[in-house]
Amino acid sequence: MYRTHTCGELNKSSVGQEVTIAWWANRVRNLWWLTFIDLRDRYWITQITIDPKSDFSCEWWNLEDIKAEYVLQIVWKVVARPDNMINKDMATWEVEINPSKVKIISTCAELPFTIDNENAVGEDLRLEYRYLDLRRKTLRETMMARDTLFCNTVSFFHNKDFAYFETPCFTKNTPEWSREFVVPARFDQWKFFVLPQSPQQYKQMLMVAWYDRYIQIARCFRDEDPRWDRQPEFTQVDFEMSFVEEPDVLQIMEEYFIEMTKQFPNKKIKNQKFPVIKWKEAMDKYGSDKPDLRYEWLAFVDVSDWAKKVDFSLLNSAKCVKALVAPKQFTRWEIEKQLEPVIKENWGKWLLYLILDESEWPKWSLAKYLTDELKSELLSLTWAKNWETIFFQVWEWIDVVELLWALRIKLLKELKLTEWMEDLLDFAFVVDAPMFEVWSDGQLGSTHHPFTKPKDEHISYLIELAEKMRNGYKLTEDDIEKLTTMESDSYDIVAMWYEIWWWSIRIHDQKLQHAIFTILWLEEKDIQFRFGHILKCFTFWVPPHGWCAFWLDRMVMVFTGKENIREVIAFPKNQKYRDPMFGSPSEIDDQLLNDLGLQMIKKPE
Repeated sequence: MYRTHTCGELNKSSVGQEVTIAWWANRVRNLWWLTFIDLRDRYWITQITIDPKSDFSCEWWNLEDIKAEYVLQIVWKVVARPDNMINKDMATWEVEINPSKVKIISTCAELPFTIDNENAVGEDLRLEYRYLDLRRKTLRETMMARDTLFCNTVSFFHNKDFAYFETPCFTKNTPEWSREFVVPARFDQWKFFVLPQSPQQYKQMLMVAWYDRYIQIARCFRDEDPRWDRQPEFTQVDFEMSFVEEPDVLQIMEEYFIEMTKQFPNKKIKNQKFPVIKWKEAMDKYGSDKPDLRYEWLAFVDVSDWAKKVDFSLLNSAKCVKALVAPKQFTRWEIEKQLEPVIKENWGKWLLYLILDESEWPKWSLAKYLTDELKSELLSLTWAKNWETIFFQVWEWIDVVELLWALRIKLLKELKLTEWMEDLLDFAFVVDAPMFEVWSDGQLGSTHHPFTKPKDEHISYLIELAEKMRNGYKLTEDDIEKLTTMESDSYDIVAMWYEIWWWSIRIHDQKLQHAIFTILWLEEKDIQFRFGHILKCFTFWVPPHGWCAFWLDRMVMVFTGKENIREVIAFPKNQKYRDPMFGSPSEIDDQLLNDLGLQMIKKPE
């Protein structure tokens, strides 16, 4: 037996026992005639003291050969530590470790970076030696937090009668959110699987199969452009429930997050009853459907009506004018050098502002256009006061809120408004997102996904519109405007700038589901090819059902305070979606390509 105990298990109850441990040498120190070795495993760090004059043996090498990260096996009899030598910072403070035998099991090459401290190391070097990086204290604690969330999530849902299912990782190309990873089928050449973006349709079929509560912690895959909060493969907690409406889903999610927060005693929830905010309100006030609500009073104020009275064409001719009050009296230099670049980086043209002095008298920029009456009305609308700055954006509504959102994020960071709130969790539900949106290529798409149920009042219109389109009708601009303003039965949970969880009530009517596909993709043959299986399934008694999914990775980020998703995944890809440890992606063997019936054609430079 290599070890009888792990690090940190030993206490006064072990006194008198002969124990064997096998751990890593975290640090070795030679002081005069004594040698101190800090031993480490994933449970704790403990110290042994070796006196060369004592009766002990060191096998294979001399004691002075032991270096950091060597794997040692140590045998000793546990004795109680004298009261004046107690170290309450160590889990083994109650016992003294004086070994009778030290055996070097494994040596270690020169380290590419230190492990016993948190010195800064380049990310690609850390990922190349991730097995060493995972030994470091901070990353080890993060991985254990991830384990806590994983196990407690399964336990929570199991206790609420959810059945655990595993769904396939080889599936069919059915457009949902983003590009999919393609897997050639060797046994059926010229045909392909794709890796799933989510267990989306399989779990709906489980509802048809009468398994009314399903849970899975699934691996999902999306061929998306790199971002700080995304990875090409990620872990998603996924569940589906039959015979539920919005309040049922919100209640179980609120219970879940409150329960998970209990596992992290340093974290506090801002509101035990999570706020429910409509999507339009979130965008109107914060410019984002995942707002940071820890400093919720930094919100936008609509001053469009006020702006029409100002003798300045940029204001009085704009469709939308919104104001954002910053709790600081900025200087012109600070605005021009620190804040205006944020607007320009997001394709904005200008940043209008009023600086308020000690008498709340506006200075600079717009002040010359304002009468005393307009100044007074503005201060009343915005609740601005002395030593503050009012910023304005004018344009179309969506452009105004998105530009002010970028400015709001900058202000939150620049003024450190949430600096003391790192452990405050501002969970909130954002509901009723638009059913449709126009994508950057001009195509009409689903805001969430094509299986989201629209509000009841829109259903008959959508079915009638789809029928007209099957008979040759083309969508007009009025149709597009109406479709993009329709609300859906969708609900997201957000916290600290993250969209943690997203879900909706599903479409359970085959006719309505077919209509949504028609409005989005038009061609009947395309609908049948990509979604014929789910439409067929929906002819066999479909219960009303709703779903939830969240990235376990983002949950770990929230609970551990990490700002990069790569810090919460054991073996992530780097910023370019490459794996420096394995050297992937890599070229592939020609024989394997031949077996698959594929030929590589390189694009010209």
